[in-house]
Amino acid sequence: MVRRVILFWIVLCSVFLFGDPLEYLVRTEPTATSLDTHTGGATRWYSSNNGYVYVDMNFNFPFNGTTYDHVYINSNGMLSFSSSNIENDNEALPYSDEPQSIYPYWDNLYPATLLDLVRIGNIKYETLGSGDSERFVVTWTNIPAAAICLLNLCGKFNFQVVLYQNGDIRFRYPGGALDVTDGSSATIGAQENTTNYDQYSYNSSTIDHTFDILYTRKPLISKTSIVTSDPVNSTTNPKRIPGATIRYCFTVDNISFENATGVELTEDFTTTNKDKLTYVKSGKVIQNVSTSCDCAAISDTSGGFSTPTVTINIGTLNGADTSTSRGCAYIEATIN
Repeated sequence: MVRRVILFWIVLCSVFLFGDPLEYLVRTEPTATSLDTHTGGATRWYSSNNGYVYVDMNFNFPFNGTTYDHVYINSNGMLSFSSSNIENDNEALPYSDEPQSIYPYWDNLYPATLLDLVRIGNIKYETLGSGDSERFVVTWTNIPAAAICLLNLCGKFNFQVVLYQNGDIRFRYPGGALDVTDGSSATIGAQENTTNYDQYSYNSSTIDHTFDILYTRKPLISKTSIVTSDPVNSTTNPKRIPGATIRYCFTVDNISFENATGVELTEDFTTTNKDKLTYVKSGKVIQNVSTSCDCAAISDTSGGFSTPTVTINIGTLNGADTSTSRGCAYIEATIN
């Protein structure tokens, strides 16, 4: 998955801008994977139409900068963290009634039919796995597309949402006989708040069962800088003065379990950078390291840049369930 990160330096603060409107997550559409299989310990929720259930997930799930150990499941294909919303008429995002919410398939669903007397489909949920593989799984299976489903011949909705303990989210759409889970009457996406949200689709036939929708945590980025030499003091206690050489160090940690490919950092050294640089002379990238990025110890910063706006190609970072999910980038420049 491609992670593009644009960094602007404003004195000592960093502002990170992403193409995706979500602050903490980025969306991709990988090839479809098999459903997580529920065990005999799964809860089969016999929901009425427009029902909800409050569930303890048994782990802390990070979302929108905080963590939740519980979730509300709406029978109409929505998860939320703040309240028990049972709205059945889907809307376009942002949805102000549920600021922190997840929408694998928000639609007017009928888990019970014929005035709640006959149950054709089912909704199951449970926490699976342990450690890094721990995840909370909710599956809607053969949910009728109509309030009255004669002879079980009406269309069915089938989908699954998985919340991983590291904060990743996966939607699956397996299809099946009489399946109508195509997105044509649903809202699909994720909403961290009413400002930061991603609407994959709204009442649009976008689902063809060949891919998952995957939200993964964005890489964490930190930076430091040191003065390595200046024209007056050389390398002995150098100062940030005109002609000094500055070394900038970037640490990029992939906190998703998925490998991150095409990771790039873009830095504009000419506008908001406090050192007011006009030329960057060298750079070095080290991928998949398990130790800290040491700005002072790096001895090789070979590589040239012809413009003061630099794109650093970090490349691929392993998933966070490995010991080598960190990338280090070093840039040297001279103060005017």
